[in-house]
Amino acid sequence: MSVKSKRLINPYEERMLEFLQTCIEVNYKIHTQVSLCQFCELDSSLDWQLRKFFFSSSVDALITDYDFKPCLVVEFQSQYHDSPEAKERDRKKAALLAIAGVPLLYSRVKNFGLLHLYSKDEEIVFNLFTGERRENAKALIRKYCEQSACCDVLAAW
Repeated sequence: MSVKSKRLINPYEERMLEFLQTCIEVNYKIHTQVSLCQFCELDSSLDWQLRKFFFSSSVDALITDYDFKPCLVVEFQSQYHDSPEAKERDRKKAALLAIAGVPLLYSRVKNFGLLHLYSKDEEIVFNLFTGERRENAKALIRKYCEQSACCDVLAAW
């Protein structure tokens, strides 16, 4: 029997993290493969299936502010997320993040180099080859980070 170390992320996730890094200001941090229970607190009235899922699920990328408060979760989607089981896991994760008040964006590369960043309410398509609409994609990421910071400032008042 042996145990070997392995790479934490795959090449697609690496490219996505590199892109996210270009979108955020220096006072934000990106964390990878973070368990939901590390940045969300569990409500005792939560459905038992969501409770079970809560302790066994992680997010691909969590962006936090300077004080390590969650600003945005980005989930990297691929063809593996098209199965009914994966869609159910994604639905549960989205439900838990909504309850916690943490915004969620999905990213998926389609059609040979078009990066789709989307939520239930909006979508931006960025051409990875030409750079077309890159600023729109960056603005979307920054919007969520700034909304979180804005909420913290208003709460302090």
